[in-house]
Amino acid sequence: MSRYIQWTLLLVLFPALVHAQSKSLSLDEAVALFKQNSLQKELAENDRLRKQGEAIRYKAYPNPEISVNREQLNAGTIDYEETSYMLSQPIELLGQPFLRSKSFSKSQRAAELQFEYERLQLAGEVKFLYAEYWQLSKKLEVYDSALEVIRKARSSAKARQAEGTFSGLQVQRFNVELSRYRKQRDEVQLSLQQTGNRLAGYLFSGQEPDTEIKPSDSLTVDPINVQEQVLIEYALANRADLEALEQMVDVSDLQYKVEKRDRLPDLNVNFGYKNQSDGAEGFVIGGSVKLPIFNRNRGNITITRAQSRSKQTELTLKQQRVRNRVSTAYNRVELVLEQWKSMQENGMDQSMLDAARAAYRQGRYSLVELLDATQAYVDGQAMIYETIADYNQALFELDVQTAGRISNSQNN
Repeated sequence: MSRYIQWTLLLVLFPALVHAQSKSLSLDEAVALFKQNSLQKELAENDRLRKQGEAIRYKAYPNPEISVNREQLNAGTIDYEETSYMLSQPIELLGQPFLRSKSFSKSQRAAELQFEYERLQLAGEVKFLYAEYWQLSKKLEVYDSALEVIRKARSSAKARQAEGTFSGLQVQRFNVELSRYRKQRDEVQLSLQQTGNRLAGYLFSGQEPDTEIKPSDSLTVDPINVQEQVLIEYALANRADLEALEQMVDVSDLQYKVEKRDRLPDLNVNFGYKNQSDGAEGFVIGGSVKLPIFNRNRGNITITRAQSRSKQTELTLKQQRVRNRVSTAYNRVELVLEQWKSMQENGMDQSMLDAARAAYRQGRYSLVELLDATQAYVDGQAMIYETIADYNQALFELDVQTAGRISNSQNN
């Protein structure tokens, strides 16, 4: 009786357990989960904090030095005591603190902008994986349909073989085709699992490794109505990583100016109060300057000048790469769109496969014709889903390269 209760509970709870391990997600929901949980985003954010910490460290801070000196002499005939309180502060005379503070602000801004673009890139990777996972799940359905056709046809062939109207060679041909489709289906299943694991790694932070993702969005091919040159100009004006690099060019120039002005020494100002045992007391003011006889900061000046020139060159090269990558991504979108249009003329859907199976059962299709029709269905449908995924992945890449221009226009 207890075993019966256990089996009953298992049958009742098993669907709930299976449901708990699967999660239906739209593309927007996947991106939202990435923004909430992604460890990759957390790494990018930590890198942003590191860069901001370096900027804070470079900033100038007025940190005066306080010292207290007490002298007590009692080895002679008269005891003598003296106490001094001193406040010391180096002063950069040529405005270096202002330049350091300005460099700090621009470095902080550059770190924020770079993080913004890296987050956009990571979101693009999530969308790319979502499209890949979607097309693999659709391809799996195609192979399941093909296997169902071959299984039913083989059952019919076995029955006809028992009646003596079908040869064993023809039955064996079905066995070979069934094994081939099953192998291809298993390969797709493995690829689907691997892609799902990679996608889950972006969405669940390793907390739900057994979660099965089910894409709820059906991807389509929606042409864009934006010219290539418009996208290039938009990317050059709005890419956060380009703006971050522009900020770093200014930072390098400011650091170069700081090092040039550091050729002259800082004035060290001392201000304090002294109290002596003989009753004398009063304020003490002094100053000191290091004489730069041999070292005039030439090393740091040379380094920062080279860094400034390198940043400017890097910015020019990056602008060229942005133009090329936007153009390449745009051309890929156009090429895949043309492929999709040409595929619409001669497609084969599930109804045509069902018709081929019925014709074979009625004797109007031969074995070869049925197998050819099945293969044509599998190849055609798989190519359709691959093309849809390729088009959306090309759009996602173009969206990243154009700083979100495609998604913004689609949302509007």
